[in-house]
Amino acid sequence: MKILIVAGPFISLREPYSGGTEAFIVEHANELVRAGHTVDVIAKDADEKNLFQVIEFRESALSMKDDSYRPTNEEVGQQNYQTLQYGAFEVSGYDVIHYNSYIPEIYSMGALFKTPAVLTLHLPPSERFELMYKFFIKHAPVTPIGISGRMSQRWKTSLGQDVEVILNGIPLEKWKVNGRNTDGYLLWSGRIAKEKNVEAAIHLANHLQQPLKIVGSIFDQSYFNEYVKPQLNERVEYISHVTQQQLRKLVAGASAFLATATWEEPFGLATIEMLASGLPVVGFSTAIPAELRDPQVSVTVDSHNWQDLIEPLEVAKKSTHEACRNFAASFDMAKTTAAYVRVYERLTKEAQL
Repeated sequence: MKILIVAGPFISLREPYSGGTEAFIVEHANELVRAGHTVDVIAKDADEKNLFQVIEFRESALSMKDDSYRPTNEEVGQQNYQTLQYGAFEVSGYDVIHYNSYIPEIYSMGALFKTPAVLTLHLPPSERFELMYKFFIKHAPVTPIGISGRMSQRWKTSLGQDVEVILNGIPLEKWKVNGRNTDGYLLWSGRIAKEKNVEAAIHLANHLQQPLKIVGSIFDQSYFNEYVKPQLNERVEYISHVTQQQLRKLVAGASAFLATATWEEPFGLATIEMLASGLPVVGFSTAIPAELRDPQVSVTVDSHNWQDLIEPLEVAKKSTHEACRNFAASFDMAKTTAAYVRVYERLTKEAQL
């Protein structure tokens, strides 16, 4: 099959990734190519090691500004210019289009196309996304996909239709199993923002007098300045945004991973990445969807109190790295991609009837 994946003409797919969506796009596209499909991805750029072809839309030298049009925000003008190029892009040669974008204008353009499409719902419903996706589904031949059971249920309510579930996955071969470092530091990874709640991990580490390494990009600078930076010391260390290879090295020295988000994580790729490396995970149920929970290796509590993580942490530390890896093995990207291919094939057959 010939497949077009849409991230966005100004979305970078280079490491370190901005989030889980970018990681999914890259690994899914690579797996599709390995399975024998031809894959183009609309994005700003990507690392050269990838197997898929990146389609880049050029930027305007004038940033869409001339005597008759002067946007107040130059970046918005540039994005509009590149999005219009998508509307003029020839898609008839593709069997299916797979959307993974958060950009409303992309869906305005995509609604003009009649090629069968898949829409992966990477984020929970909000007023903006509900309107954006309802419009798109009304005007285009598109099938929405949820990345976890709770995402499917929430979007079913919002869209007023059933939403099929395809669980996310990771390339297991990239996450090598490490022997257990029971005396290692605690590890936390994610974007630094209030809803990710890294301060819960800091309080827990301070209480246990155990080292903590915090990894991730600063998404909310004021939150970082108020809740994180004042608590950094020799034991609590902040490490900036890292590549997946760098993260894998950090995992090797950890004793457990903390998942402390107070919002409902749509999936939580980091949980699977840690488990695949042999590292147990402890966190709040909001941070870990039901499919990713296990009473021994991925232990959750139904609260947002860091004190409630003390006992589960002791339980998880007794797990073996083999048990962690075995649980993560069912979330192989090859399995995820195969499920999407079945959907692609079904949609293309229906379009031919």
